Amino acid sequence: MTAPSKAGAASGPYDTEADVFAEVRDIYTGHAKHGVMRARNLDLLLRACADHGVELGDYDRAVLRRLAAGPPETAQVLASLIARAALPPAGAPRLKRA
Repeated sequence: MTAPSKAGAASGPYDTEADVFAEVRDIYTGHAKHGVMRARNLDLLLRACADHGVELGDYDRAVLRRLAAGPPETAQVLASLIARAALPPAGAPRLKRA
């Protein structure tokens, strides 16, 4: 059994496609079933947005569906960019929540 992908986690930056593949190989395990890879890619993208408070409109979702039709590496890089963009800048003080 493979480990779950770190979707939405602040992974990266990635230097090679092989770096990304290591994080999405589990998506490839179900690719033989029609629509499974696309569904898992879309879930990866939607979870990254939800986890980081990105509000989506109908057109945003349509674009994510188109991106989900591509390889899992593309979805993972985008999910990682969303997660990293939500991080405070390096060296910035962390805010305490009440």
